[in-house]
Amino acid sequence: MFAANWMNTDFPKVRVSATVQETLSTMRKYRVDYCVVTDEEDKFEGLVYKNSLANLQLESTIGDYVVFPDFYVFEDSYIEEAALTFRESQEASLAVVDKDLNVKGVITLTEILEAFVAITAMDEPGSRILLKLEDKPGQLKRIFDVLAQNKMNVLAVNTVKDDKCRRVSIKVDLLDTQEVAKVLDAYGVKYDKIAREEGF
Repeated sequence: MFAANWMNTDFPKVRVSATVQETLSTMRKYRVDYCVVTDEEDKFEGLVYKNSLANLQLESTIGDYVVFPDFYVFEDSYIEEAALTFRESQEASLAVVDKDLNVKGVITLTEILEAFVAITAMDEPGSRILLKLEDKPGQLKRIFDVLAQNKMNVLAVNTVKDDKCRRVSIKVDLLDTQEVAKVLDAYGVKYDKIAREEGF
């Protein structure tokens, strides 16, 4: 999934020619301490922060106080890549730009968490199966074949490396955890836990 699918398109933005007063007003409106700054053609110029404007005259322009960040993401970057960049940057937000550096939106922790909820299907009703598999080809296919043969639709699957194994979370659309357990037991699939999730 792309960053463009999750970015916030309503964000604090000013032109490089904006005054300190206009910039601070925009920050107050969005309740943040930064603004995305663009040139007159909407190309990304960088960010300006509230603390850098503290001792300036309100009618001064902000151009000299804009900082081009080390980190930003493209709209066709994967949301997982944006999350990694967000963690590394320690910034309050990341600008999302197109290939011509036109600003399209921002990614904040809120968008990262919303993406995580969707990727794990936490917002959908169903059952989550937690299990450990050998870290080798074909292990997941076997599980998916069992689920498909028993008409369970996979809503999400996530894996995490654990020594020489994979800890796996599979969300299926069946709410009856006892029925899920019955199927897995019948096929000899070992699992750690099956939990019903109501979604929201």
